[in-house]
Amino acid sequence: MELADGASKDRSLGRAGGTEPTEYNRGMVPRKFSAAELALLDVVEGARRWELWVAMGVQDLKRRYRRSILGPLWLTLSLAILVAALSLLYGRLLNVPLDRYVPHLALGFIAWQFIQGVVTDSCNVFTGHKGWITNAPWPLSLFVYKMVLQNTLMMAHNALVYVGVAILFGIFAGLPGLLIIPGLALVFVNAVWVGLLFGAVCARFRDIPQIVQSVMRVAFFVTPVIWMPDQLGARSHLALFNPFTHFVELIRAPLLGQVPPALTWMLALAVTAVGCLVTWLFFVRFRRRVAYWL
Repeated sequence: MELADGASKDRSLGRAGGTEPTEYNRGMVPRKFSAAELALLDVVEGARRWELWVAMGVQDLKRRYRRSILGPLWLTLSLAILVAALSLLYGRLLNVPLDRYVPHLALGFIAWQFIQGVVTDSCNVFTGHKGWITNAPWPLSLFVYKMVLQNTLMMAHNALVYVGVAILFGIFAGLPGLLIIPGLALVFVNAVWVGLLFGAVCARFRDIPQIVQSVMRVAFFVTPVIWMPDQLGARSHLALFNPFTHFVELIRAPLLGQVPPALTWMLALAVTAVGCLVTWLFFVRFRRRVAYWL
């Protein structure tokens, strides 16, 4: 239990960077806050400081491509070359018409690179900001929001490949394309809980990031990114057991003018609910220890 006027001892409450006191610790309030309230305040306060994590995310992306002629457009160019090369190879090997395979592959890579980036970056989201977290009472969620934003910006650059593919093959998403909005909303919610959970766990156990990277390499090949579920024939249902399949489809299907299956929505919602619940329980219990694990 912590006093509101002792919030400076907590790693996610109080003054930060010389800013004005936040709403929940303004003045000398003699009320005690529970661990659940402090965890909720961390998440809310991190979102409230959106101008900060937006500026941090954009600045980090600019720093990564400093002195580069094309800047972040190198992401787009690299993906375009990869899609073109793999389309010519696997399109032939899998005997799939290019007008069907290229859009499937391009959107699959766009969705997968975002998912993979979020999962792998989550492992270092707190350890990579050790100086910030240990020297000032920043909300932990702030660094998760920043990480999600960075991967979203990279996905936005990669989306230019989809625009080119759509023009080349005459793809018009139509009304089903509007489903990309709730689909992305679900993906972003999962990105936040993954960041909070994996960031804390990996701060405590430093071997976890290597395990996660190995798992994601395998997950890429068992997720229908470069292949299609119907190519498994009678065993196509096996792809449904892979949760990554459904989150990729939430992004890919609407942009292809298709409605994601009801099963995809149900399983994605189930993963979201379970993930948020587990993360909430973990975050409430161990949030204050993260700074001491770094």
